[in-house]
Amino acid sequence: MFQPPQAYLAKLENKEVFNSKFTRLDFELESPHEMQFQAGQYVSIQINDQGERRSYSISSSPGIAHGFEILLDVAPMGLGVTFLQNLKFGDQIKILGPLGRFGWDETDPTITLIATGSGLGPLRSLVLDLLQEKKLSRPIILYWGLRHAEDLIYQDEFQQLSTAFPNFKFHPVLSQSPNEWSLCRGRVTDCLSIHDLMPNSGYYLCGNQTMIADVITVLTQRGVAAEKIHHEKFY
Repeated sequence: MFQPPQAYLAKLENKEVFNSKFTRLDFELESPHEMQFQAGQYVSIQINDQGERRSYSISSSPGIAHGFEILLDVAPMGLGVTFLQNLKFGDQIKILGPLGRFGWDETDPTITLIATGSGLGPLRSLVLDLLQEKKLSRPIILYWGLRHAEDLIYQDEFQQLSTAFPNFKFHPVLSQSPNEWSLCRGRVTDCLSIHDLMPNSGYYLCGNQTMIADVITVLTQRGVAAEKIHHEKFY
């Protein structure tokens, strides 16, 4: 059940710069001390004294209620990213959350997650929740589209999850892959086109609007009903 949003104070607890593209920020909630969120939800962060806000999906598990993580694509360097990049350890932020209804449908016999770039964030939250918290045994398939191999993150985590939970499969897709790359090449739609897609699966998309439109086209051409396709724009 989705909880009504409320105002929180949080402080920057940790920061991990994965590479030139992605940074993870960990926030500890200070007041109130816990936030009951659902996997796939997001928070609205105040980024200046004028009250401007930006929305970011939560990338961590709902099993950790005393804080949350967000995954940043630092390349755009807009107002929100600049504000968050300049935070120092212990700095406070004002947030409103949890927000959004990008949750999974419990009737889905199979769950297919499709992301590009930092759209991985809310889908990682879903994967952690469904596997580690809910111990879901039905098939869960994650496709993640990127340009370069050096942009890949969370590989070890997803490999460990696929070993611990055989129902979980992870398919990284590179549009500019090196010659030795043996997995999916091209765009996520290229990878989807060569895989068996179940029409009754639930499909959860997060990424840029072009990707979402292209994936919806592929899915509908393969017989997936519109009500089985869900997408999120905050990531």
